[in-house]
Amino acid sequence: MSMTMVIERAFIMCLLMSICGFVFCMIFLPLEKFTRNLVSAKTMVTVNTAALLSFVVPFYFAISIKDGTEALLMRNELLVYQDIGGYDGFVCGIREHIGTEYLGFIWLLGVLLVLLYRLWKYFHLMNMIKSQSYRIYDDFWNVKFSDIKAREQVSDVFLVGCCSISTPCTIGIMKKYVVIPSYMINALEEHEAEFILEHEFYHIVSDDILRNFLIMLLSCLNWFNPLYYFLRKNLLEWMEIACDAEVTKNYSKKQRRQYCELIIKVLSLEENRIEEGSFTVNFKGIRNYQRRLSEIMKQNKKSSRIGKVLVTSLVFTALFCGTAAAKEADMSVHMLFSKNIDMVNSDEFTIIESDEIPMEDTFESDIAGAYEETVFVSAEGVTYTVIYNENVPDMQKTPENQIEPNHVHEYVDITIKEHKKNADGSCVTKYYEAQKCTGCGKVVKGKLVQTIISEICNH
Repeated sequence: MSMTMVIERAFIMCLLMSICGFVFCMIFLPLEKFTRNLVSAKTMVTVNTAALLSFVVPFYFAISIKDGTEALLMRNELLVYQDIGGYDGFVCGIREHIGTEYLGFIWLLGVLLVLLYRLWKYFHLMNMIKSQSYRIYDDFWNVKFSDIKAREQVSDVFLVGCCSISTPCTIGIMKKYVVIPSYMINALEEHEAEFILEHEFYHIVSDDILRNFLIMLLSCLNWFNPLYYFLRKNLLEWMEIACDAEVTKNYSKKQRRQYCELIIKVLSLEENRIEEGSFTVNFKGIRNYQRRLSEIMKQNKKSSRIGKVLVTSLVFTALFCGTAAAKEADMSVHMLFSKNIDMVNSDEFTIIESDEIPMEDTFESDIAGAYEETVFVSAEGVTYTVIYNENVPDMQKTPENQIEPNHVHEYVDITIKEHKKNADGSCVTKYYEAQKCTGCGKVVKGKLVQTIISEICNH
């Protein structure tokens, strides 16, 4: 497989995953306010993570491999009719005026640029923390940090101060740094320092740092998709709310009020400083902090078993519908962006039925699933075959662009004949192996098996 084809396949796969993610979100987002009352914030983090993964994990791909679509579209040409209007006509118009074959390279260039930018930003931030940070010597910060570190049994975590950040945050994949702004070290009371450290340690033990890092890197694939960035912001909000819920779950009402007052205090102490970057998880968390404060002051809600079952069912339903929509759209996306396209007029090709082929021999086939194989032997000795599978349903005439839930392509082997009349009165007839989907009616043209040149066209 050439590099060009690899890029094309990756681009088309990304588009189909975007369709899956879009459908997932159209089902999930309108019901988010309902689901948040049924389950904990921690479960909502998992649900939002699943929503983001629907944009980057090709669930439909296993179906395409199983039904043969992936291999078929890689090897053969998909027919697009120029003269029938509808989606085919739209595709032909787009491909004639826009170089869709270059979109895959533009997408890949965007992926590489965004990836390099993200990695540069991460390593720049890490170098800044390492070069400009210092050990905090205040007793109550160190004592509380050591106590929480021993309680959580977490190693490779370091407490440092830094003058180049504006809010407490945690950064690092292997070695993790809890970073406290310099101006905040002496401005907080002992219980406030404990609140902040517990908050940052929860991000560590729940692997929020790794989750955020991976989500940021995977966003490179969807750099063109604003919905992905919206979902990522939503996930970060739920990560902060889940962190607050875990830290304050055993707090009294007074302690929760003090925790809320600390958030407001951090916001008031914040100055215009260097932005921490996208790879940190920080105490300030979400900009719409009123929602966060409201969640903290509510009584801790317990996830019911029924609530978890309902939300889990919603996630699997949304994922199933998204996968089905991506699978249904695969032919349409390939028609628009694949290079294996043959744009023809509908009168140039004819699908040959079995009784239209001059048969030299008919016999039982030993191919599994086939009941008869018709063999056409030409005068030049070229053998041509058409295989009809057992219990093949009749071809259904499906309107263009009609989405059928759970549509999986079922192909039957057919023949297509291409006839072209020349100006001198002769003609050329070509026979191709082909396959046709019994559901959507799309025809994929395979290899040429016979060419007949007639000096006088009698057709």
